[in-house]
This record gives sequence, structure tokens and C-alpha cells, in this order.
Amino acid sequence: MMSEYAGPMGLANQQIRDAFDEFAAERLVGRRLPALLQRTDAMLTDLEALNLMEVRRAPAAWRSELTALVADLPFEYEPRIKPHASPTAAIDLVFDIQARLFRLMFGTESDQAA
Repeated sequence: MMSEYAGPMGLANQQIRDAFDEFAAERLVGRRLPALLQRTDAMLTDLEALNLMEVRRAPAAWRSELTALVADLPFEYEPRIKPHASPTAAIDLVFDIQARLFRLMFGTESDQAA
């Protein structure tokens, strides 16, 4: 009895499975990125409220939220922010994360020109 993976049909079947797996992975990332953007938008709203109230330091809970967000990012990211950062510094950091998410979602201008 021949193995189902032997010969041209087996190779074709494997290529189809690989293409399907790749497609499924891309769709998963496509759904995950907008959810991450929603999380960053919510963080920005909270931080801007703190900024408008002239709060000097972002609360410790924000740091935990940032840690959870960074753990879920589909790329390596090391937040460079002081432990008791101001809301303005925290906003800048979240904008940096958003920029990277947008590049993943839509590519950079140089990617689109090619």
C-alpha cells in the first residue's frame, strides 16, 4: 500500500495544506490587529483624560495594562518608559505601538511603492 504522501499527488496535497495553514494564520493576524488597536485606543482615551486633569504620573494599573498589551503584540517590543512616567510619556509610547501595528496592517509607503 502506498503512502498518501508519496508521489506528485501527495506533494500537491501537502502544498494545498500548507497554503491553507498560511491563509488561516494570515486571517487570524488580520482579526487580531484591529483588536490590539482598539485596546490602544482605549488606553489613549484614559491617558488623555489623566493628562487633561494634570495628573503627574500614570497609575500603576496602566503599567500592568501596558505589560499585558506588549505580551500580546505580534512583534518584539521593549517599552522604554520610566516606572513613574507621566501620562504624556505614556501616550507617546502607545502611539509608537500603534504606528507599528498600522505598518503591519497596511505596510509602509515603501512597501506600497514596490
